[in-house]
Amino acid sequence: MWSQRVDWIDELTVAHSLHAECGFAWLDSNRSEARDGRYSFLAAWPVEEIRVVFGDDHPFEALSRIHGSPGGPSGEGPTPSEVPSWIGYIAYDAFWSAPARGTPRFSRETDPIVLFRRYPALLAIDHYEGGAFIVGDDERSCRRFLDRVRACSPPECPPPVIGRVRADDAAAHRQAIAMALEHIAKGEVYEVNVARRWSASFEGDALALWQAMRIASRVPLGLFFDGGDHAVLACTMERFIHWDATSRCLVTRPIKGTIRREPTDDGASERLRADPKERAEHSMIVDLMRNDLGRVAQVGTVKVEAPLVVEPFTGLYHLVSTVRCLTRPEVTLSDILEATFPPGSVTGAPKIRALEIIEGLEQHPRGVYCGAIGFIDHEGGLSLAVAIRTAAVRRGEVHYWAGGGIVEASDPDRELAETELKAKVFLDAVDSLKEGRRE
Repeated sequence: MWSQRVDWIDELTVAHSLHAECGFAWLDSNRSEARDGRYSFLAAWPVEEIRVVFGDDHPFEALSRIHGSPGGPSGEGPTPSEVPSWIGYIAYDAFWSAPARGTPRFSRETDPIVLFRRYPALLAIDHYEGGAFIVGDDERSCRRFLDRVRACSPPECPPPVIGRVRADDAAAHRQAIAMALEHIAKGEVYEVNVARRWSASFEGDALALWQAMRIASRVPLGLFFDGGDHAVLACTMERFIHWDATSRCLVTRPIKGTIRREPTDDGASERLRADPKERAEHSMIVDLMRNDLGRVAQVGTVKVEAPLVVEPFTGLYHLVSTVRCLTRPEVTLSDILEATFPPGSVTGAPKIRALEIIEGLEQHPRGVYCGAIGFIDHEGGLSLAVAIRTAAVRRGEVHYWAGGGIVEASDPDRELAETELKAKVFLDAVDSLKEGRRE
């Protein structure tokens, strides 16, 4: 891998210059309060693509041909394990792609369920120490990328036109929660995540909506991904998995447990940690993730570190734990995905039965939502976030989802209110764009 420090480049200016270019992607740390936020990356002009559509029996196999490049960094900046080589996403619907999973309730179109693109060079912004770097495969690729960036200028983009936002009926969602509680009472599951959707007609610049979302909520693991005929707009704070291909260390940081964050310190974080319902919800998912990691781990290496940490985000607090292991020598990237996908924090426990219940209770297929977004690095490692706080723009519409984990102690009204709290990022962003258009 080759890298070179460049004169300070304004991240927003470069983003607006590149977003009309082929294959634009922006991995955004947004200078969040949380960890995982050192580098942002801006990329365009991919040279390869892996695209898997619904119906593929083994949707992760295509990623198994991706291997790391030998050799360390040449120059300053992030290390090869920190730099994306491939950027993309895995849709939640990838789980239902294989016929062996059974027949899902919803039909899925031939939209991508796995979409990754390889970028020979990109721009890295260091938010800890300041500065910017061109990083990539080799010096030639990096210099060519820098020349193309300097030749770009921001296109004239009218503000997006967004129609009235329509939410899934609150009474229907409350009924879905009640049915989830019945499944729990019967002993079929201990926990199941149930979500609802917000939708609106959409025309124009999807990046403007995502920029409004990232202003409304500062998070460490954001992604804007231009898929050509669609766009993924993620403002997520949850680490799904990080796998270092050299050390073979695999880490997940599940989030489960939420409370509103007030402007003043009112003890909300302490109440969250002490809440028996929130602790139970969180502990079940930590156990599930321990089991998932155990499928690929060396015996005795699965450990829970820093359990029940309260982390602050815009407008809310979350409970977070860290689960870590060392993978066996023969384990591959696709093996890890087979063992862990979809993320347990957005499905439930036991996972397979929870997935079946979700399919029966929700009103729409999830698409990208609750899947995974992120990158494969230059050493062949994997860095993925959970696709929550995520909107998808496609075919003249924008869709956004929010949900929560249902356990025996869940109160339907409280769970409904939690979806409204989590949707606030999207609704505030839409309102800000509409207000700006009226000025």
